[in-house]
Amino acid sequence: MKKRLFFLAAALWLSLGSAFAQSDIYGVFNRIGLNAGVSTEGITVGIATPITPYLELGFDANFMPGFKVNGDVNIDAEPIVIPKPGGSDTYTFSKVKLEGNFNRTIFNARLSVYPFGERAAFFIAGGLSFGGEKIAKLSGHSDEVARLYQEHPEYSGLIAAEIGKYEIVIDHQGNVEGDVRVKSVRPYVGLGYGRLVPKNRVGFRVEAGCQFMGKMKVYQNGVEMPDILSSAADDDLSKIIDKWSIYPVLRLTITGRIL
Repeated sequence: MKKRLFFLAAALWLSLGSAFAQSDIYGVFNRIGLNAGVSTEGITVGIATPITPYLELGFDANFMPGFKVNGDVNIDAEPIVIPKPGGSDTYTFSKVKLEGNFNRTIFNARLSVYPFGERAAFFIAGGLSFGGEKIAKLSGHSDEVARLYQEHPEYSGLIAAEIGKYEIVIDHQGNVEGDVRVKSVRPYVGLGYGRLVPKNRVGFRVEAGCQFMGKMKVYQNGVEMPDILSSAADDDLSKIIDKWSIYPVLRLTITGRIL
């Protein structure tokens, strides 16, 4: 009889211990995972914790290597004919090659929802992405405009380059300088399969989603340029600025559990 009571008490103790251990898995930072991967946001590293079997909280930083997009954009000026003794000076303007240098760092805070709890690792994610407003620097040069400004300073600052639906004034040296900005805080939604804090020590996660950046805006000398053109140019850089308001995200991640 005593042996039966002993084994019964031991079994009850083990079952209670298992239940308490299971409950300790969840809760903010009761268990912690680290992750690293690659995505269309760049090279990513992050930390995560499971809150319940259905919720997981993650934070990560993404470092995007710079990439450049070039475009031959129009110059908003008709040929200029300036009379002089014995004749005239004629200035004609073709396109100017403009370069957009895209480079940014993004920090994410995202909550993953697992509708099936521990039965499946399918998830829906939502959160916010934080980054600087400036996502690209614009630069270019026009020898034709520089010559006009040098020989006739009265025209300085009157010639502009067309990019997207915006105009950027060409400075007195013939340079085109500006930057492209979006929202500094951007909503995010996505879905995928895998846990940031795996049940085993190492896991794998795949995710697809989109970041809502808002309309790209062109600035020059810290001032937003007005959207004054009826239609955007057809070069690659102008198309990006005019059309690109949602940033697609595809992420492949190796996950690990440290607690």
